[in-house]
Amino acid sequence: MTSSALSAFRELEQYYAQAAAPSPARDQHVMYWVGTHLGIAGVPMLIGAGELDEIIETPAVTPIPGTKPWVLGLASHKGGLLPIFSGDVLLRRQPYTGRVREYCMVVRRQGLHFGLTLSGVHRDLKFPIEERDMAHPVDEDVAEFSLGGFHYNEQFLAVLDIDKLVSDSDLGNASATTGDHNEDQIS
Repeated sequence: MTSSALSAFRELEQYYAQAAAPSPARDQHVMYWVGTHLGIAGVPMLIGAGELDEIIETPAVTPIPGTKPWVLGLASHKGGLLPIFSGDVLLRRQPYTGRVREYCMVVRRQGLHFGLTLSGVHRDLKFPIEERDMAHPVDEDVAEFSLGGFHYNEQFLAVLDIDKLVSDSDLGNASATTGDHNEDQIS
């Protein structure tokens, strides 16, 4: 390259360096917690993204004699059988009276695949992770299965820890003990 071409190249480089817009300043990176706002046994809760398989209409069930009261029965789902559990009886220890629970969430974990009835399905939400409140009191019936929560529209939404729920010894053994079975519900 000749010296005149090289000097023209340097002048052009300086011109573009002075005329160019400055690089945008990077905002501080914010990490978000993302999940679904729903209700279980009347308690507003959050389920983390990827924690549940899907939300479906509560299917018709065939009762299973000799099981705990929170086991509603078996349902056909995607070519297989899916146990359906009552969220109200499992968490509150009492059956729900009122409008039928129309939806359930399907949870699939290693060795455990089930549906849990929901009292409400609202929407997907995201919160800055630093806003998670681990000290706020949670409904006593779900406190052992929650992992903090977030404030949203003047209410506190507890985060349901599916792993804590699945590892619960009561959930792992659905066979009824003496005097504790769902045959009374079958009419």
